[in-house]
Amino acid sequence: MIDRYPIRPPDQRAGRMGRPERELDPDAGLIERFAHDLRHLRVAAGKPTYRVMGSRVGCSPSRLSEAAKGLRLPSLSATLDYVRACGVTDTAEWEQRWHEINDQNPQSAQAAREPAPLKPEGRDESPLVDEAHGLTQRPLALWKVVAVIGAALALVAAAALFIWDPGDAVPDMPTRCRSAHVAARVPISLEPCIAVTGGAVVASLDVRAVQAVDGAVAYVWLYDIGSRAPLAKTLNTCELGALSAGQTSACGPFSHEVPPGSYTTAVTVEPGPPRSAPPHWRSGATGTQSPQVNTEP
Repeated sequence: MIDRYPIRPPDQRAGRMGRPERELDPDAGLIERFAHDLRHLRVAAGKPTYRVMGSRVGCSPSRLSEAAKGLRLPSLSATLDYVRACGVTDTAEWEQRWHEINDQNPQSAQAAREPAPLKPEGRDESPLVDEAHGLTQRPLALWKVVAVIGAALALVAAAALFIWDPGDAVPDMPTRCRSAHVAARVPISLEPCIAVTGGAVVASLDVRAVQAVDGAVAYVWLYDIGSRAPLAKTLNTCELGALSAGQTSACGPFSHEVPPGSYTTAVTVEPGPPRSAPPHWRSGATGTQSPQVNTEP
């Protein structure tokens, strides 16, 4: 896409180059990888200055530079301003990634905008100072402990009554795929798909090269919605090789016997060579996800 906005060299009006951004390690965690990918998007857009980017979307340059520092998850609005300033019009993928990271690190996005609650003036909450208040709270705390223990015992009893049998009937579900979108690090369009066949959950990925690609690696796995974790035993890797612009390929399908639950197919495509796991695996590995299936009775 042709950029309608002129790109000036960084801060030449001031007679000096802007301060370089600190280096980021995309393997250090979800937030630092997110910031790394934002910077990669900016480079792909011609690396406009933050002043130019801010003029495109009507916000301050500091708001955009802060979003890509990798110290904490930026707000959703700052994220969308950043990607729009880089020329992205369909922000659905970035919005989904932001929500996935925020679900796993809710305090990271809320800490900056939610001040700590203030105590009423003239009152010390310490039980050593306010004995009457402490005596009032202790019975309530005890009842809370009893309620938690009771709920835990009820869950244990329910689990003991239910034994999952892989032969239990699970209705087949037709293949459902997410609409195509371009990966953040490789110019390849992704369509993660999921289905249920014969009681097994089937994961697959369809890809299409947006531009010529020398080589890339696709990673496909199942993501457990209930535990918010990837299933390591379901991880599969496909070397896509060299793809010309517009060329399609696929990774899968892969059939998995898993306990009843809610699952999605999670995928990512990374530059080669292949690894034992994608770079962000240890940080949660939410990936780009397909629609969800539920195999519970």
